[in-house]
Parts: sequence; structure tokens; C-alpha cells
Amino acid sequence: MTTPSQLERIAVLYDGMCVICLNSVRLWRRLDWRKRLEFIDVQDWQLVERRFPHVEREAALGAIHVIAPDGALYTGYDGVRQMARCVPLLAWSAPLLSLAPIAWLGRRLYNWIARRRYAINRLLGRPVCEEACRPPSRP
Repeated sequence: MTTPSQLERIAVLYDGMCVICLNSVRLWRRLDWRKRLEFIDVQDWQLVERRFPHVEREAALGAIHVIAPDGALYTGYDGVRQMARCVPLLAWSAPLLSLAPIAWLGRRLYNWIARRRYAINRLLGRPVCEEACRPPSRP
């Protein structure tokens, strides 16, 4: 089986200091047997900045960012929906995830969890990103 070239793959920017994000990436990797998703930890900001200079660090730390081969950027729930399109076991769900009531609820749920992910990490007894996740202060 051939591996898709980097041009055909979808880049997925995630926070490697977030337990929820890491567990999600682990699951997505198992589901992605076609190797369409390329996972990139935003904690390696130099790599992200070099490949995707249009992505802002603070935004990337706040929600998953998915960059399609054509350069289109999807964040949060909309990014997850784009990922589902690439994974055979979930591709059928992508149209459902686009339906107005499901998308409305999905965005709110995603945002609620994303805003609280470090508190959830603490509740799970996991290390919490403090300094590394903060964008550098601007002069």
C-alpha cells in the first residue's frame, strides 16, 4: 500500500501537552489506516511556523487546526469534521456532522471542552501545561 504524499495529506495541529488531545490523536491514528492525517504537535512551534506561517500560536493552542491539501484551514469542531471525511470508518458521518443542529451542538461541546482541557487534565491527575503553552509575550 502506498502512503499519500505530503500534498495529499491533511495536517492536524494539536496540543501535545493536553491529555485529551493526545488520547484523541492516538485514536485517530488507529482509525487512519490510509495515512491521510499528519499529526503535528504545536509545542514544536518552529516546525508549525515554518510550514504554516499563517497560523497564530495562541489560536493553535486553543483549538485543533486542520489544514487541507489546498491550504484551507478548519478549526475546532469543523476541523474534526474534516478529519472524519478522511477516515473510512467515519467518512459516512461527515454529512451528518454538517447538519445544522448537530454542527451547532458539536461546536459548543468542542469549545466547552477545549476551554477547560487543562482543568480536566488536573482532574485526571495529569501534568498541566503552564509555561510552554503560553504564547511569548510581545514587546
